[in-house]
Amino acid sequence: MSGAYASALTGFAAPLAAEALLAEAEARTGLSDWGGKRWNEDRFRYDLAILCDEIEAKARLTATGRSRAHSRLITMLVSRLRYLDARKAAGADAERIAAPLIGSGMPRAGTTFLHGLFAQDPANRAVPAWEAAIPAPLGDGGDRAALYADILAFQGMTAPDVTAIHPFGSDLPEECIFLQEGNIGSLYGVYWSVPDYQAAIADKLSSAFAWQIGVMQYLQADAPARRWALKGPGHLFGWRELLIAFPDARLYVNHRDPGKVIPSIASLFAKLRSLFSDEAVDPAAIGAQQLAAWQYATGEYAAWRDCEGADACVSDVLFTDLVTDPLETVARVYDELDLSLTAVAREAMARHLESDHHASAPKRAYTLAEYGLDEAAIEAAFAPYIERFAIERETRR
Repeated sequence: MSGAYASALTGFAAPLAAEALLAEAEARTGLSDWGGKRWNEDRFRYDLAILCDEIEAKARLTATGRSRAHSRLITMLVSRLRYLDARKAAGADAERIAAPLIGSGMPRAGTTFLHGLFAQDPANRAVPAWEAAIPAPLGDGGDRAALYADILAFQGMTAPDVTAIHPFGSDLPEECIFLQEGNIGSLYGVYWSVPDYQAAIADKLSSAFAWQIGVMQYLQADAPARRWALKGPGHLFGWRELLIAFPDARLYVNHRDPGKVIPSIASLFAKLRSLFSDEAVDPAAIGAQQLAAWQYATGEYAAWRDCEGADACVSDVLFTDLVTDPLETVARVYDELDLSLTAVAREAMARHLESDHHASAPKRAYTLAEYGLDEAAIEAAFAPYIERFAIERETRR
């Protein structure tokens, strides 16, 4: 069955057309059940068509970028077919997702670092990237982790200039947005400039979480019970939908000076889009988009925290505390969320800190001016958020 993914590792020069991609995935797998009403097949097909059409119209793909885009989409499509087929025999619908540990917060605020620490606790279950991308085992007994490592490399995601900004790797704990990928969601707005597609899927948060829960139910079926450890900065845009999906979740939220966050996340968007296009990267436009998006998200979170979420099971984490004393920060979060931090878990986290190269990597400097911004714009957008959560203003450039 690893051969079903073979075309994700080869060049592709044809137009990206939804019906052709669906047919290719069916031919690769010998499967054709895309989910029917249970998994919103009609909407899935509709959104895929919008995405492909806009990529062709606006993404300005290079030849390499076209092959990488095809690789991303065909991997998702093959995995959707194979997962839905495997799910039928798993009896997964009866599985309950109990009290997961879920992180969010501004990107570039230590969410990946903290999630990586939580993943070391034997009581927690994080989802490695290979499992999120290829949920169903390979019928030929192939190594999904090795296969997905090859796919990530083919897509350019593990190139040093990419991983210097954000760690991507087959074995690393993955974000919720990748567990939702088979539902056709907001992930693709990171890779390609597709504003019409993003507007078209703005109402899909509920179905994204429903899809994610389905995948998690399948993954935990017949497995020893452990607490899920999840995270996604994007959850700040859908806090209420998140809590409808996971009403008993234990939540933590990372906070950092937006003057450092915004140029850093803009740099990641610019780098990822450059993997697919030499022309569709406008730093000033990306900077403006990120500032507006995260101003909205942090404002929504603060409003929720002060009203509906005043008594919620949530721990706020300051980036400055996290980098100063990671293990004490973990201990405080566990205490605030009424979780037990065992000696075994703490020792595993300490060992992880000794080998976590991303946390110890040289810090990269991103200037506000590179992305058409300045301190006045940051203060106008985020001063209330900074004051509400007592965030330390860092040295900005």
